[in-house]
Amino acid sequence: ESTSPERYALFRELDDDLWALLLTQQYDAYPHIRALLPTMPEAGLQQVWNGRSGVALAAQSKPFYAKLRGRYQRHGARPLTEAAVLDFGCGWGRLTRYLARDVASGNLYGCDPVEAILDVCRTSRVPATLARSEFRPERVPFDRSFDLAFAFSVFTHLSETAHEHCLRALHGALEPGGILIATIRPPSYLHSCPALHPLRDTLGADEAAALAAARYLFVPHAASPVHPQYGGEGEMDYGETVITLAYVRERWGQHFELLEVDLLLEDPEQVVLTLRRR
Repeated sequence: ESTSPERYALFRELDDDLWALLLTQQYDAYPHIRALLPTMPEAGLQQVWNGRSGVALAAQSKPFYAKLRGRYQRHGARPLTEAAVLDFGCGWGRLTRYLARDVASGNLYGCDPVEAILDVCRTSRVPATLARSEFRPERVPFDRSFDLAFAFSVFTHLSETAHEHCLRALHGALEPGGILIATIRPPSYLHSCPALHPLRDTLGADEAAALAAARYLFVPHAASPVHPQYGGEGEMDYGETVITLAYVRERWGQHFELLEVDLLLEDPEQVVLTLRRR
């Protein structure tokens, strides 16, 4: 049928920018392509979840997608076209849909702790197997292992307890030697995020020295039933988080080998970590 996932492979040779633009659905030409590709949620929802919408959001998303493919190509055990891939914290499928052309039908998965946003994925026809994960997962909600898992802007928001659960779940979900690509905030985020200013003030006179050590800095959002990330148990595991690289090397190192650290010029408040499962 016209929306068969195998049809996405037809787009593999397209330039990344053109692929990103086609995914926005912000054009009137090519109605058959528009009908094939996933629809986009309304702009207000994109703005709430990601701070941008439409072409502006695509311009911010595409560089991470390109970095993800490049780093997996360098370090992965098998080609992306043969790999099983998990978008951990997929939201409405903002990035999941980019991988639709690269990953074979049936090998693309996404999970998120918010069922309502997974329903947006389903309504939008994101071509992935979707399931709800827990806020503090013991495992990912799929009975298979993965060659590549990515978590964009997940560890940037988690309490230390929730992040430990997620890290162990991802370790358990990956094949031995499998690749995890995740983002964290740079230390500069302590200055640009007002909610974190009280924690910045606790670092002392030599802030650079303090941030060279292993530190986990987290401020929860207000616990409220109307917050989409509220788990319903009183304690809030979602907020604003800065994790130092020394912390990653010390605490993540028991599960993963840190291979590369990258910056995104178009999204400087996301530091990209490429790791291999031990």
